[in-house]
Amino acid sequence: MTGDLFKRYVWLIDVVNHAGKLTYEEISNLWERSQLNEDHSPLALRTFHNHREVVESLYGIKIACNRKGGNYYYIADNEGAMHSSKLKIWMLQTLSNTRALNKISSYQSRVLANVNPDEKFGLAATIEAMELGVCVKILNSIPMTADHLTEFTIEPYCVRFWGNSWYLLGKRHGKEDMLVFDFSRILNLEISDIEFTYDESFEPVKFFENYYGMDVDPQLKPVAVRLRIGDGTRDLIRTQILHDSQKEVMADYDSSIFEYRLVPGEEFKRRILSMGDDAEVVSPQELREEMAETIRRMAEKYTR
Repeated sequence: MTGDLFKRYVWLIDVVNHAGKLTYEEISNLWERSQLNEDHSPLALRTFHNHREVVESLYGIKIACNRKGGNYYYIADNEGAMHSSKLKIWMLQTLSNTRALNKISSYQSRVLANVNPDEKFGLAATIEAMELGVCVKILNSIPMTADHLTEFTIEPYCVRFWGNSWYLLGKRHGKEDMLVFDFSRILNLEISDIEFTYDESFEPVKFFENYYGMDVDPQLKPVAVRLRIGDGTRDLIRTQILHDSQKEVMADYDSSIFEYRLVPGEEFKRRILSMGDDAEVVSPQELREEMAETIRRMAEKYTR
């Protein structure tokens, strides 16, 4: 496959995924304005359908057509595997960006990214262990348990990218408790020869739906949390939602109330604080009082 064809496939996936749904005419119009299209020619219908077929056969991403709803094209949820499709799209976009960066040596200093070379240490080995159905042995840089253990034999259940790091969620071999490991804090990770049986009823997406980020505590139950978000931040929250359960339940001219159902862990509380005076906990009262106490202690440091 030539680089130009690869970029065309990624472009098609990207525009349909970003728009949600598009007609062939709309896709063709976008292609005429694309910088990849040097002669600004329309996208021939036969070429469009050929690209759709290649995208599905090579990458497993199906661009389907809703003929009853106006002949709109969209990224299909293949047998409930939308999460898998999103991951594939992200990987293709990452590869496409890497190819682009390889061509811009003359102005690479103008493309900035926060890069931690160690943040993916052990990721490839963990994925291989998941495929083999064996445990990984981990030496962690900080104690993870009350008895200050730093060495673990872990049954790898899933990996997740969150914030700026990759994380591993897994069980200690022979135990039921789930632990979270930040790959950037792992000193050493090795594939073991200890086999384990993955619980096929475990659903990673469902497991995390009650939590914000990687702040996991199965002992705590999710609660309804309401935040009042000021006008300076609410448009951002509308487009970059804090949590999948987010609902905007009330809107005024200068603020909105958003409701979430989750475990309000420390990471979620820090996210609220990061919005400054644009965010206020409305309920539950216990969380509101806890946040007020935290803010009071913060203010004291500036009034001494």
